[in-house]
Amino acid sequence: MPAEDDAKATNAAKKVKELLEAEKISKVKVDIKAQIGAGDPYKTITGVVDINKEDTPVDLTHVPGQVWLIDFWATWCPPCQAPMAHNQ
Repeated sequence: MPAEDDAKATNAAKKVKELLEAEKISKVKVDIKAQIGAGDPYKTITGVVDINKEDTPVDLTHVPGQVWLIDFWATWCPPCQAPMAHNQ
């Protein structure tokens, strides 16, 4: 679903889960999402904490002309572990 239909996707997933519960159907995973795609408006990313500072969380809001690089990593991922300070 397009990102603008986020509320519809959330509502649809909730209703399907309720139906499954009412019918006592288990072992079924329901995942209905609205995702941002090319050309969709930006969404604000909330609650971001700088791990190098003891600051309160901030929100990342799009500013026209400004570019953000967000590096996602996981502690269980060997390629992600390589550049971490405790591995050097």
